[in-house]
Order: sequence, then C-alpha cells, then structure tokens
Amino acid sequence: MFLRGTFRIVLNVHSLNTEGAVGNYNPLVKVFTAVRVGDKWDIIEANAVSGNMLKHWHAKHLAEIAKSKNMPLCDDCKRGVFFRTRLKVNSEDELIKKCVIDDIHGFLSTETTVKRESLFKVSFAVPVEEIGAKIVSVTHNRVVTEESGKIAKDGMMPFKNEYASGIYAFAVAFDAKYTGIPLANPSNKAIDDAQRRERVKIAIAALGNMLQGEMGAKMSRALPISKTIQSIVVVSKVPVPAPTHAYFKDYAQETIKSYEHMVESGLVNKDDIEIHVYGLDVSSDKVNVVKHSTIQELIADVAKAADRWL
Repeated sequence: MFLRGTFRIVLNVHSLNTEGAVGNYNPLVKVFTAVRVGDKWDIIEANAVSGNMLKHWHAKHLAEIAKSKNMPLCDDCKRGVFFRTRLKVNSEDELIKKCVIDDIHGFLSTETTVKRESLFKVSFAVPVEEIGAKIVSVTHNRVVTEESGKIAKDGMMPFKNEYASGIYAFAVAFDAKYTGIPLANPSNKAIDDAQRRERVKIAIAALGNMLQGEMGAKMSRALPISKTIQSIVVVSKVPVPAPTHAYFKDYAQETIKSYEHMVESGLVNKDDIEIHVYGLDVSSDKVNVVKHSTIQELIADVAKAADRWL
C-alpha cells in the first residue's frame, strides 16, 4: 500500500513557524514561491511552515497515539524527543521492533552506521498560489516581577510577534508497504502483518490530527483558527506518482487527468488505485474516485485500506 496526499487548510492568526528573535521582533519563516500571473510566472515572498516542523508534529501525534495503545517506543520518542536515534543497533530489524517512530520516520545509529530512510515524507506548507497570505505584527508585553510580587522597575518588556492568515497547501507521501519491513532486506518482515497494519492505521490517524491545525510552534497562545477545506489522497497497491500539489489552483483537475491517463495507458490497473477526495467536485468513470463529506471520514476510510492491501 502506498499513500500520496495533498491538502488545503485554512490557518487563521497562526505563528506556527518563526525564525528566532531579531531584537524584540519574532518574524515568521519566509520563502520564495513561483506563481502564475496571467500567462506568465513570477516569484513572490511568502511565509511558510517548514517540512521539518510538519514532520516533527506528525511524529508527535504518532507517538501519542502509540502510547495510548501501548505500542513500542524508544525512551526518547516516548518523551517527544525525536533524535535520529541514540541507540546502538546492529540491524534495521532490531529498532523496527523497538520503536514505531523509528519504523515510520527512519533513524540513523551513528555508532554502527545502521540507518533507515523515512517512509513518511512531507512538503513545506505554503499559501496557495491564487490567494496568498497576509502577515501582521502584534505587540505583546512580557512582565518581570520582584520577589514581593510587584512589577519590577522597567519590568514591562514589549516584543512583537508576526501572525499570518491564509489558505495553505502541503503534501505527504507514505510508503506504507514497507512498514515493519527492513529496507535493506525487503523480503524479510521484522514484525507480523497485524502489527504492520496497526502501525499504518495510527500513522494515518496522526495525519488527521495535523489537519486540525496542530502542526507547529506557539500553539499555547496562538492555536490556529483552522479548517481543512480540500483534500486528495491517493492509495494504491503499486507505486504511483503524487497528485499535483494543492498549491496550484488547477491541482484537482490535473490530478484526475493524470491518473486517468495512467489507467488508459496500462501503467496501473483501475482496481489497484483509489482517489479519495474531500471538498472537491470531481468525478471520473476511468478511475475510482471516492467522495467524502468530512475530512474525518476520509482519514478513516483511507486507514481501512491497510486492512485490504497490507
């Protein structure tokens, strides 16, 4: 089973990814993106949530779900500290058995140079090309008190933090087929199929938690006012290209056409692929398109593919 997904999510008044203070000013991460302006392309600056941040929060949600189910985690991952690993292991199999996070998100044992590539990959989240995002700075006060509890002289410490609002797009790729299987020896299974299916299901559930806006910093005082508005998730029995990224305004139509051509040309069998959509009015008689009324329904249905195809 392979999963390829792309999403559009509203994030209002968020500060999910900053770059550290410049004096008393906390700016958001900025990147450059290519956008279409009429029949030409231009480059603009936009704020973003990095792939590092998104990957960390997927691991965070995955670890919490794994703990609730008493699934194996190494001590660092139990605490939400996601090193490549501090454990000395002599094979992939050894750590796959010990830790769900190291199985799904990969690891590197520096002492033995045993490593595992991540099965879960994620893009940056950036404002969609036709709308963009707006950024404002807000002044806050940090209060310093004396031992008596009174505000200290010069104890009001103003600082500014940037917040953004917009519609953001990001993409994920999850090679679920290799869950519990050493990449260095894919003919071998480190854990049984029942455990593999359970790990895939909670990895998909962790993605669902991210789609509620829990995927960055400063959430204790600026939890995003969020809503997932559009999604395309492709699940398949065989490796397939990713859907067109939801950053692009015509991504849904381009995605459906792309998979239709793959089926028509014989590159993939129609019954080996499902396209799960939410918030989009798309259909096809050439590929299997499954429409969902809520994002939670989509996530639950995609997780069921683990039972069918693993």
